[in-house]
Amino acid sequence: MTKKTVPFANTERFYLHFGRFYATWTAMELNVDFTICKILRITPEQTHALVAGLHFGPKAALLRSLLPTSSFKNVSELKGFLTRITRESLRNVFTHSFIASDEHSVTFIHRKSQTIYSADTYKFEADDFCTHVKEFVKLAHDFEVALCISSNKEVGEFASFAIAE
Repeated sequence: MTKKTVPFANTERFYLHFGRFYATWTAMELNVDFTICKILRITPEQTHALVAGLHFGPKAALLRSLLPTSSFKNVSELKGFLTRITRESLRNVFTHSFIASDEHSVTFIHRKSQTIYSADTYKFEADDFCTHVKEFVKLAHDFEVALCISSNKEVGEFASFAIAE
């Protein structure tokens, strides 16, 4: 009897890493929103209203433009983190792609149609995909440390203002 192969994208290992990527992304983006709030010195409600409709690229650009007016001493480092997160995470690829997979790899088929339709493929061997996620998690953590976010409680309170009462 032939053993049925399971595509990597249908394994617990893939689900674990893909979920970890998105959980980390969500926390990192919340840290960006929180930092914008702190720099602008506006209320959490005002901040949520301001950033809710922004894609990450414009939101990162907003934070980049605000950093020089902030009290941060590590502006260049923070800008570098934002650049790396935007370029290296592949978040848009993961979010806006079809997935093809065999038992050893996963391929993200990223379609684009701005003026002319095109599609790019991003193929990862299973270990390489897991490494990519681990590297992104570390990058997001290092960014959080560089932002000097010392209290998840404070960020959580900020997040709670996103829910209108």
